[in-house]
Amino acid sequence: MKFELFIAKRLQLYNNDSSTGSAAFSLKIATSGIILAIIIMIASIAIVSGFKSTIINKMSALEPHIKLESGEYRASDGNTDSINCTPSLLSIIRNHTKDINSASLVAESPCIIKTRDNFNGIMLKGVSPDYDGKFLSNSIISGKYDVTDNNIIISSLIAKRMNLSTGDRIQVFFITDGKIKQRKLNIAGIFNTDFEDFDKAFIIGDIKITQSVNSWDANTGTSIDIFCNDIKEIDRIREEIAHKLYESLYMQNSTKVYELSTITERNSTYFAWLDLLDTNIVVILILMTLVACFSLIAGLLIVVLNRINMIGILKSLGASNKNIRTIFIYLAEKIILRAIVIGNATGLLLIFIQQQFHIIKLDPNTYYMSYVPVEFNIWLIVLNIGILIVSLLALVGPSYIITSINPAKTIRFE
Repeated sequence: MKFELFIAKRLQLYNNDSSTGSAAFSLKIATSGIILAIIIMIASIAIVSGFKSTIINKMSALEPHIKLESGEYRASDGNTDSINCTPSLLSIIRNHTKDINSASLVAESPCIIKTRDNFNGIMLKGVSPDYDGKFLSNSIISGKYDVTDNNIIISSLIAKRMNLSTGDRIQVFFITDGKIKQRKLNIAGIFNTDFEDFDKAFIIGDIKITQSVNSWDANTGTSIDIFCNDIKEIDRIREEIAHKLYESLYMQNSTKVYELSTITERNSTYFAWLDLLDTNIVVILILMTLVACFSLIAGLLIVVLNRINMIGILKSLGASNKNIRTIFIYLAEKIILRAIVIGNATGLLLIFIQQQFHIIKLDPNTYYMSYVPVEFNIWLIVLNIGILIVSLLALVGPSYIITSINPAKTIRFE
């Protein structure tokens, strides 16, 4: 065993005897500062990661990752034209890109919900049988997920505003080509996604409703909604689809125009907001790292000053400054490891409790979720490795104070 490690292992840091009680108390305060900084950093990473994942997962379940629409415009009203979902068009999307999970025809149409006492303008999103409604099905809080025939599902926000409940039959009015068309629809279920921008804007029903209102055939809608296996690959997949579409149109000598948009383009404000959270977490990590380093340096100085007689004796016995510096760095490492173990145990326990019991609540109207989400990920391991490296580097400079200690004076120091 090395001489330095042998000495460091036998030194007690937290003795509370009459001669070292004050120094031990100060050292505990410094250690507590490091532990607190570690807990805050762990909580910050877990909360921000959980928050971003929850928002992105919720958006990517409600919004198509890639939306294929007609790029042609009608001169009469300036609205985007309908798209004809032919088998050849679907084969281009599904067969040439293996990373696509689903692609289905959707028909959206603005409408007005009217009851005896109230009315509300909204968008009816008509979906086909192959539409992936798993997320909406899991968000049902009353009734059931049924969007066949004349059944629809509405959000709890709309239900509360219009005083509606499952089983009610409502009148829905559409305006197409200057004419008002009426449909009587049944509320099969009420959902709550906690995503207000979606909940207040859409009701979900059968695509046949909007197709009949607009006098469209079974292959016509407003868009083809494409969901990918990995949202991180949507830009590449969009380019692949665009390339295949161009080849197909060129081979057919067609004049059709299509528009492909991604979820990040259509919701740029949300994604910019989420990116800003990364900046916030960097600031928190830097500040907490500085707190931990200052606490650690203070702890090292306390240890050095408390062992100043020992330093003088070791020097008089022939120990070099490097040997003594190494001893105290080993001692400081004990402080770091103690703080990391306690900080991680406490931080991870708090995260686990929040993950399981959702103790800390949020206002869903502001944060799009009803509780603080947390997530365990690889960055927590990276954080601990970074703390260890930065802490050891922070010890190097202050340890040089040992070189200024004179053995002749320190042996008599009391």
